[in-house]
Amino acid sequence: MNNQSFTSWRSVLIGAILIPLNSHWHIQMTLVWLTNFPAILTLLFNVIFILLLLVVGNHFWVRYSPKTSLRQSELLTVYTMLCTSTALCGYDMMQCLVSLMGTGTWYATHENEWITLFSHHLPDWLVVKDVEVLTPFYNGESNFYSSRYLSAWAIPIVCWTAFVILLIWIMLCINVLLRKQWIEHERLAYPIVELPYDMTTVDKSASKKRDSLLTNRRLWVGLSISGGIGLLNGFSYLYPSVPSIPIWVTSINQLATTKPWNAISSMNITLYPFVMGLGFLMPLSLAVSYWSFYLFWQFQRIIGSQLGFQSLPGFPYPMAQVRGVWIALLLYVIWGGRKYFRKVLKEGVTGIFKLLTGTSANQSEEPMTAGQALSGIIIGLAVIFGFCRLAGMSYSFAFWFFAIYLSLSIAITRIRAELGPPAHDMYGAGPDHILTSILGSRRIGSQNLSVMTLFFWLNRESYRAHPMPHQLEGFKLASRVGKDSRRLILAIMVAATIGAISCFWSILHVGYELGMESKLYRTTWFARQGYTILASHLTHQNETSYVDLSFMGVGFVFTMVLMSIRSQFLWWPFHPVGYAVSGWWIIGRLWFPLFISTILKWSILRFGGVGAYRKTIPFFQGLILGDFIVGSGWSIVGIIFQIPTYVFWGG
Repeated sequence: MNNQSFTSWRSVLIGAILIPLNSHWHIQMTLVWLTNFPAILTLLFNVIFILLLLVVGNHFWVRYSPKTSLRQSELLTVYTMLCTSTALCGYDMMQCLVSLMGTGTWYATHENEWITLFSHHLPDWLVVKDVEVLTPFYNGESNFYSSRYLSAWAIPIVCWTAFVILLIWIMLCINVLLRKQWIEHERLAYPIVELPYDMTTVDKSASKKRDSLLTNRRLWVGLSISGGIGLLNGFSYLYPSVPSIPIWVTSINQLATTKPWNAISSMNITLYPFVMGLGFLMPLSLAVSYWSFYLFWQFQRIIGSQLGFQSLPGFPYPMAQVRGVWIALLLYVIWGGRKYFRKVLKEGVTGIFKLLTGTSANQSEEPMTAGQALSGIIIGLAVIFGFCRLAGMSYSFAFWFFAIYLSLSIAITRIRAELGPPAHDMYGAGPDHILTSILGSRRIGSQNLSVMTLFFWLNRESYRAHPMPHQLEGFKLASRVGKDSRRLILAIMVAATIGAISCFWSILHVGYELGMESKLYRTTWFARQGYTILASHLTHQNETSYVDLSFMGVGFVFTMVLMSIRSQFLWWPFHPVGYAVSGWWIIGRLWFPLFISTILKWSILRFGGVGAYRKTIPFFQGLILGDFIVGSGWSIVGIIFQIPTYVFWGG
């Protein structure tokens, strides 16, 4: 590895300056105008748009001052920082957190009895209970920058920001331990990083004769097609007399109205160009698995309806099955890399001993030594357990909650590294559902349940806006560039800190101005759902759910069987990672363009070979860029002129 650092101080500074601007844009899109939702996707279109502006600006700057122009590694550092902050500020993560801080008080009524049931279990240093402070936040037409409002929110914001920083730090340390196995030994595909890497690559060596991706004619053909569709549809949205090209063709649910076909859930025919582009970059067998298993989920629903499984109203229990799937995937991956993980844990324990005795020195090329990473995990978790105990959660419950959460985070990071899907929706797969299914709400207790609800922003749908995969993808980019990635840890931590603070600021600013309840209602709905589930658990306490556990077992066994078949027969096309991420609604918008791109990729490889496939990649990357550029442009136009505009992708 090159001794030159992947991350420079000026790249960290550029990223730090751009993060608040990006957060404000993000909040305007997702909360104020309810248009595009970037963090629901794996490749963040807002970050790609900003990266493109930097690449174009850097291209012109090279002509005037080549020595001071940004290197590829610096551009990719900014990219990684923006990805980290965008994931945190996502529709599913901190936007939900801010609402959780006030919703338990604001929506409490005599009818729902929230005050009696759980209000006393919510610590004052993590939520806001002053109704006079919350009233303008939910009603709007006020100004956040009042000393009373600022002081009321200050302590919860500081505490939650510290928690976010700790969580990001623990994820980073885990990724340091995973990095070598998944990047260098197993050489996983990491399809998500292909476009940002190619966008920032300029190789003018005489032997390779390769120029920037942005000068490739095939890219511009793809960009013109998807961008042209976006421009036309955007003008058609503003001026209905202008014709449009339908991207959303039809909903199967509207056509299938008789039994058993009406059991089909959220199935649509769409033609998103950017999804076709992302599907083309995915490994072929995994792309097939993605949409094939989505159809298999629908098949289960149809069969269940036909056979009359009315006694199992949640059949085929996708949430429970997915829990079993990801647990099996993680165990299989750990078993496959057991020699490496045993070695790295041994090095970590030895490294901790050296740190304690003062004999440690980082001579490795890793971002940090195994001892430092393991120490970081232990210390970080100890502080988080203390945080939870101060909030009222027991140590044992906090241990199991975060053990499951971080295990799921590792599984998602693996899925992204191996499959690179356009989205990975794993709703209901987290520790809240697992623990209540195993223990039952009665055994968990009201205090633990109440504090767990404050982490609903980690549980609801935050697995599709997860920051941990972006970290490992940053390490992958550093590996591809061939640079030392030690400073990248600092860049990510800076991004997490500024990203968390700027997210709080962006939401509170528009909340007091426009009103969370009147204008920004979607994120309050998420928070209300969390407290409604809590009230249900406290009012109707339940025991262990053996039905859920049974279907978790079905998912676990099914995954183990599939992995065993794959290990015996290399030609077997179906990988259970596709089963894990295709059980919920979002794949219903993506499966058809993925099906199209799979057919195109197979045909090109079959009849043109690998050479033809490589030549075609820029065209499909152009499909992605065209959608992302024009879609971002329309959102900016809407924000500037305060009007609704065309949405190339919605959540």
